[in-house]
Amino acid sequence: MRLVPPASPARGSIRAVEWRGPEALALVDREAPEATPGQAVVEVAHCGICGSDLHSYRHGLAATAGQVLGHEFSGTVLEAPGVEGLAPGDRVTVRPLIPCGRCRRCRAGEPNLCEVGAVDNIGYGSPGAFAERVLVPRAALGETVFRLPPEVGDRAGALVEPLAVAMHAARLGAVLPEDVVLVLGAGMIGLGVTRLLRLAGVGRLVVADLSPLRRARALALGADRTIDPRAEDVTKAMREITGPGGFGLGAAVDVVFECAGVEETLAHALKSARQGGTLVLTAVYAGAVRIHPDRIVEKELTVRGAFAYRDEFPAVIDLLASGAVDPEEFVSHSFGLDDVELAFRTQMDTARSIKVLVTPG
Repeated sequence: MRLVPPASPARGSIRAVEWRGPEALALVDREAPEATPGQAVVEVAHCGICGSDLHSYRHGLAATAGQVLGHEFSGTVLEAPGVEGLAPGDRVTVRPLIPCGRCRRCRAGEPNLCEVGAVDNIGYGSPGAFAERVLVPRAALGETVFRLPPEVGDRAGALVEPLAVAMHAARLGAVLPEDVVLVLGAGMIGLGVTRLLRLAGVGRLVVADLSPLRRARALALGADRTIDPRAEDVTKAMREITGPGGFGLGAAVDVVFECAGVEETLAHALKSARQGGTLVLTAVYAGAVRIHPDRIVEKELTVRGAFAYRDEFPAVIDLLASGAVDPEEFVSHSFGLDDVELAFRTQMDTARSIKVLVTPG
């Protein structure tokens, strides 16, 4: 990755990282954002590198040249003119999805499925939070902006967004206390799902991942067992736990969460799920994958896509405040803007990272 050093800072400017093309980032000076009524400017404390950021960085997913990425962040409000209940000095986290509020899906309480598009979404359209300051295009306390209580530090605040993704997926899985659950992929979302399911009291919880570090963290967060796909076949390992699936084939897992986004894990998900089971897809895939749709038909599987979140932010903040979710179990590294190249490379190294934060200050 090429990291272009910034020019001499100008008056009223901020430092920010722009995406210039595949594996090309530039640390630049940009005009500092200013809020108009109904908007807010937040001084960024921490911003996490998301799996979708990696897809943008490497392949240009939903990015155009000059876009400032970054959507998992916490910080302090600098200005919020006309925003009821929000004042300078408030510590906050922000829901980066900015829905229109008017389309059928928004009116149905599904803002993550807004039909209008992503022009205002922070990090995908609106400038993101790999910067010293970020503008919230439409700021509403309790809708797009959420105060952090004293018990939730700034590092924890930057995890609210990805943990909300995990909570939304876990809710869609509708897991029962007696269920056997398989989580494929132990990145931030897979580990978040693992912790949330353990708190909910799932019957048997198994996590598969290639990384020894991430498998160990899954056990610490509540997994009953982990699987190294290089050392053993995932479906065979699950068959030992559940017994064979229908017609003596595969396994009989009640709910599978596919959090890895690769063809092989999706194949294991289809083979491991029981007849009438549920498959929740949470990953972003780099490209097309081959599957056997007959497995879905024959097993009459319920396949749910899980995209982002709806109203999960307050519940996640409560869990962090109570100590039920420890942010330090997820954060593995933190880097400044000057080292953003190293930050992205570290996030891509699954053998030694979980969640990497960028700290502009």
